[in-house]
Amino acid sequence: MLLQRVFCELCRRRRWWWINQNLVYGLGHIYNDLCAAMWFSYMMLFFQAVLEMRAVVAGAMLLLGQVIDALATPAVGMLADKYGTKKNWHLTGSIIVTCTFPLLFVRCWGCSATETSANVAWWMPSYYASLIIFFQIGWAIVQISHLAMIPDITDDLQIRSDLTSIRYMASVTSSLMVYLITWVVLRATNYSTFIGPTDDYKFRDVSLIISGIGIASFCLFHMLFKMRTSRDLKSNGHTVNNGTSSLKIENSESVRLVTKSRIIHFLQMPLLYQTSLLYVFSRLYWALSLVYVPLFLEERLSVNPSAGSELVASVPLVLYISSFFFTLLLKSKINNCGNYMAYLIGSFLSLISCLWIALAIDPDASIVQIYLVATLIGAGSSITLVSSLCITADLIGPHSHQGAAIYSIVTFADKLVTGIAVVAIENYKCDEVAACPQYYRGVLTFACGGSAVLGIISLSFTRLTFSCKPTI
Repeated sequence: MLLQRVFCELCRRRRWWWINQNLVYGLGHIYNDLCAAMWFSYMMLFFQAVLEMRAVVAGAMLLLGQVIDALATPAVGMLADKYGTKKNWHLTGSIIVTCTFPLLFVRCWGCSATETSANVAWWMPSYYASLIIFFQIGWAIVQISHLAMIPDITDDLQIRSDLTSIRYMASVTSSLMVYLITWVVLRATNYSTFIGPTDDYKFRDVSLIISGIGIASFCLFHMLFKMRTSRDLKSNGHTVNNGTSSLKIENSESVRLVTKSRIIHFLQMPLLYQTSLLYVFSRLYWALSLVYVPLFLEERLSVNPSAGSELVASVPLVLYISSFFFTLLLKSKINNCGNYMAYLIGSFLSLISCLWIALAIDPDASIVQIYLVATLIGAGSSITLVSSLCITADLIGPHSHQGAAIYSIVTFADKLVTGIAVVAIENYKCDEVAACPQYYRGVLTFACGGSAVLGIISLSFTRLTFSCKPTI
């Protein structure tokens, strides 16, 4: 026992244990990130180009997923704070995702082009809607339980920022893997200029490969990651002096009871909802970019097919390489410039990318220009997302026992807003391509640009309120 205590003390002083655990923590959300990249980037393309769903029906599928995610998020947040451990919730969600996600990119039985259109018209949406419901519930469980571990791990704001950055770097790395795997599969299999119904096996192969990677990552996470809160409480409570020990245990329990009653104070704070808006608009820009960059590229290929279908993988790949680089840069510089200034810089980069698309990226624009715009999109989205999550962690402060509930409130609205935005965009799409040949170019300009502008407006109100935040 004495040697064990000495060893733990040395680990705590040298902090190598923390470094290892921080990296292991990043493994916990990789499967979710792989699924999110595939979901937002290729689900609409798979439904419309491969399964030949109508655009409005495909949009309704994405809206359904976002609504279920939004409804599951607060429920999971409240339950995870009261029952079980965050790791048990995380494992449950991971199992649900494993059972449902791979099937989303496999053509359903009875959905082939030779089947009667009347049966396919109702069976296909019903089948995929059922899968989407369970998949999104599992995804929400993993997301909220993993986010809520950050305040439980430490009260140090610097370490929380590091964990948030590591989490996002893991997300970027996961997305890079998705686009790299997709690019390899599209190039290694029968080459085609356009994505069509005969390419269904390519999406199936990609989904199975990334599912294997995701399963391995969350298994490693559960084997290697150790929560420190229980150990810290015991080490802080059990001292040599019995009177001091009982006093510390009593104080820790009283603090726990007090923090559990603080959720009502958060709900009464305008700052909570303003912080939520920052996250909503950063996520909206990110999600719309992921959804409509591949569709914009497919739209462009109908006019200029010289690059081939692999462009729908190589451009997002460049986008996420940019995200990864700027996340690394932000991790070392965010304390110097501050979370709010970082969000402002990211929003301006996002806005510049949208203006570039509007003014210069026509069907005849060079591939180099498209890659440069993708670099700006990746930079803007990564900076705003990381900084908005850091602002949320700062808002939670020492109240780690309400972490899941606060994160669920902050992330609730973005699910609904993204789903509604996609359905609205698809609803206004022309039935004939010739009637609006550059529709998705306009989407990337006005919808994504509007998200960046709204983020800047929300930031101005949030910064003013945060400077006057009362002590909780």
